[in-house]
Amino acid sequence: MNAEIISIGDELTSGQRLDTNSQIISRRLGDLGIQVRFHTTIGDELPDNISAFKIAAGRSDVVIISGGLGPTADDLTREALAEAFDRPLEFRPEAMEHIENLFKSRKREMPERNRVQALFPETSTIIPNPHGTAPGIDLQVEFPDPVRSVHRCRLFALPGVPAEMLQMLEQTVEPRLISDLGLGSQRWYYHCVKLFGLGESDVEKVIPDLIARDRIPRVGITVSKATITLRIAALAANEEEFTRLIQDTLEQIRNEFKDVIFGEGETELNDVVQDILAQKQRTLSIVEVGAGCWIGQMLSDGFSPSSSSGLKHLAWLPTLLADSDPKQLVELAQKYHRDSSSDYVMAVGFYPPADSLINEKSLPTTDLQVCIIGPAGRIVTKSQRVSGHPELFYQRLAKTALDMLRRELLSDQ
Repeated sequence: MNAEIISIGDELTSGQRLDTNSQIISRRLGDLGIQVRFHTTIGDELPDNISAFKIAAGRSDVVIISGGLGPTADDLTREALAEAFDRPLEFRPEAMEHIENLFKSRKREMPERNRVQALFPETSTIIPNPHGTAPGIDLQVEFPDPVRSVHRCRLFALPGVPAEMLQMLEQTVEPRLISDLGLGSQRWYYHCVKLFGLGESDVEKVIPDLIARDRIPRVGITVSKATITLRIAALAANEEEFTRLIQDTLEQIRNEFKDVIFGEGETELNDVVQDILAQKQRTLSIVEVGAGCWIGQMLSDGFSPSSSSGLKHLAWLPTLLADSDPKQLVELAQKYHRDSSSDYVMAVGFYPPADSLINEKSLPTTDLQVCIIGPAGRIVTKSQRVSGHPELFYQRLAKTALDMLRRELLSDQ
């Protein structure tokens, strides 16, 4: 079963306000086993609303609309539903009684305009709104269908106020979906595998069969701040069934990308480094040259200064590397290894200096220079060419250094 979510309001289409309702509704529908295939956002224009409702009802089994149920002239959802599906509006006394009682309880006089909130398309049912004056609308429509003879769509219209929308979704819409459509016995589950060190197209080349859209379980690729996430999704009755369904897929991903997988679930590179230090009961100091504390800022979250492991010292030196010779970083790392009494020290710099490249029209590119000293005094130097969009450049630099550190921590027995 598939669904479409429609959000209404000029404030959304103009970018003045962020649509959080669609995210909440999508997650709740996924918990019922419904796949959300479309998100649609429209402004406060009646023809646009009518068109969007018709399109959604023609291609989806369930449509959930948020917004446009208020009493003002730009609230057009009830009118658009009536015109889109030829269901004239009719007055519902029980809805009017609820609205009047709310105004009485608040010791306010009800404006005449609020009477429109008691108008509902023919054959629709009311979705109660315990704490608001905008009752929701539950409407079922049917269309001829060449494959199934009849296509049925259930439309639910809810107010745009997030608190009211969520309460009505939980208390009325979800129970009706479960009881009327037999949903809820399965839900969508997800498992994420995190990679660093490959590009999105490189990952796709390795597993073209796994990301086929008609495959079960599904595998999707997303990229955020230089981290690639493989998201495995399947419809299952419970966690145990989901684990069985994805076992072969997960094993194949782990085998294909074992060298670049750094974690699973919601973990990030800095979390992995923190966990390894905690497991080894080791301390770390970081020295960053010339680009600010990008790495230290990532690592410092979650570390307690009194902890016996983790990040012990941060230093930023606003100088620049004179050349690509690692000698300067080695000397800095040795100094901080002596002075800080940390088990590990990582000194990081860039040449050419990243600060001088970030404003150029061409893609910023530099050589990341890293020196890591371990508990036994072992010195490891690494260098890697790094480039990226200016907005993500330092994220990529920081994560490249963290991944080098992660690998060194794991290899250091």
